[in-house]
Amino acid sequence: MSGRAQPGGMTSAPSRVRVVIAARAAIRRDLHDTLAGAGLDVASECGSVGELLAAVSRERPDVCVLDRELRGGGLTAIAALASPRPAPKILVVGGRGTPAEVRAARLAGAAACVPADVDPAALAAAVSRLISTEEER
Repeated sequence: MSGRAQPGGMTSAPSRVRVVIAARAAIRRDLHDTLAGAGLDVASECGSVGELLAAVSRERPDVCVLDRELRGGGLTAIAALASPRPAPKILVVGGRGTPAEVRAARLAGAAACVPADVDPAALAAAVSRLISTEEER
């Protein structure tokens, strides 16, 4: 994990990855438990696109984990999140992971997609890969 930039160009000690979760109540707790258990800082949990946009503005997360079936529209949320700079990386959870689903999410601005039945270790690994990719740039 990278450090945060400080005034004067110095970098602070490495910080935990900040995550915002946007999901239906039925899966939000499982996502939270999985990501927090992997050592990620779950900064906020949201149940709608409006709540998500407010949380991203307030929390400035590194990654948003987004339920494809989020109230207000998963693809709409992805497109809205992809516009601010710097935008958080977006991981979409849901669907069956078909090529068409993945393509639609990627075109909207998602960095990665995992199917609804992803196991907890693979979910945490997907978030870690997003951060690793960012640090390599």
